[in-house]
Amino acid sequence: MQITRRFFLKSTGALAVYCAVSPFDVLAQNAPVATAAESVKRGKTLVVIFLRGGADGLNLIVPYKDPAYYQLRRQLAIPLPGKENGAVDLDGFFALHPRMKSLAPLFASGSVVAAHAVGYGQNTRSHFEEQDVWETGVSGNTVNSDGWLNRHLATSEGRGPIRAISIGDKLPRILRGKATAYAVHGISDLAFPQTLGDPTVVTAALEHAYQTDPNAHTDAARDLLSQSSKATLEGIKQLQSVAKNEYKPSVEYPKTEIARRLSEVARLIKYDMGLEVAEIDYDGWDTHQNQGNATQGNFGNLAQNLADALAAFHADLGDRMNDVLVTTLSDFGRTAEENGTGGTDHGWANCLLAMGGPVVKAGGGKARKVMGQWPGLGPEQLHEKRDLLHTTDFRDVLGELVRVHLGNANLEKVLPQHEFKPVGLIA
Repeated sequence: MQITRRFFLKSTGALAVYCAVSPFDVLAQNAPVATAAESVKRGKTLVVIFLRGGADGLNLIVPYKDPAYYQLRRQLAIPLPGKENGAVDLDGFFALHPRMKSLAPLFASGSVVAAHAVGYGQNTRSHFEEQDVWETGVSGNTVNSDGWLNRHLATSEGRGPIRAISIGDKLPRILRGKATAYAVHGISDLAFPQTLGDPTVVTAALEHAYQTDPNAHTDAARDLLSQSSKATLEGIKQLQSVAKNEYKPSVEYPKTEIARRLSEVARLIKYDMGLEVAEIDYDGWDTHQNQGNATQGNFGNLAQNLADALAAFHADLGDRMNDVLVTTLSDFGRTAEENGTGGTDHGWANCLLAMGGPVVKAGGGKARKVMGQWPGLGPEQLHEKRDLLHTTDFRDVLGELVRVHLGNANLEKVLPQHEFKPVGLIA
């Protein structure tokens, strides 16, 4: 029986697996997996939600006390707190989009914090280039770079067969590289027929899936592929064992795709299989036209779906959130001024959200809501007189996620060519 890539992926429930090295050069590189040097903190999990398209951070976390905000956004501005459909005040300067009100209690308790004016100095405003930069953590030469989350896996020791997973139909760039990572549409969708139960058959399946010629393999390459296929088979069996057990969340999740994906992550965390990293894509944030404000437009739908899903995830995990950190990333921010078609264009700095027990709370029992130095939206304060200026480098945030939360001190390997500064987002 010839096992093709299509058959292999279809037979494993649309399971995408990147074993040891990238599938495009798995045998050409003939290189071993990077030697693990640091053990990650036991029980810690990082969940990354990528808001693809460039989310408008100025309307997610609204700087309502900056007078220029309402001058620049006469149609799109979110009304002041206290007004009809007004923003939800956070700290007297920033407010939450009103359709994200489900997160307000978590902001109040210090379980969620926003970081504003986050970016870096070489933004091209290109979706393709900036998603690559944020996923690889490398500026200027992302073509040959693997994902920064994969480099974390390759430079640290795990505690289970499935350390990293993306809930989706394909493995994102952020998880591609030398370490094994999985992409699954849904846990309950998994099916692994008996015909693929033999590790030698799985190896053959992987050879066909990766479009390689068995006769051309070196011994070292075949050994690497054999090791990879065995690790892959063990991971698939673990996922199957999860799928066989009926899962009932402790709360009811919204009937949205982002909520479904987060519930799958919660399921894996509760199964105690050693999951360290989970990634979810959330598309649709490229709002050039008809973005909408507090009550109209698709942006509000996206914002509410995100907030309600995060709130359900937090409630579902309960005390387990002490060891879980969820963060949002995006391509870039949007222009400070609305355009002529009721939208915003590709911009510069942005905000991100962080949720979980590791989030730092301010002293004196008062929870901090928004962190970062606010640069202002005045004409002379904007970057190139059009965009929110960045005051926090996103790589400093990523470095803190890796070093502080996951416990991997190999920052020079995970995020090379960057001199780190403390952010104070998590502890």
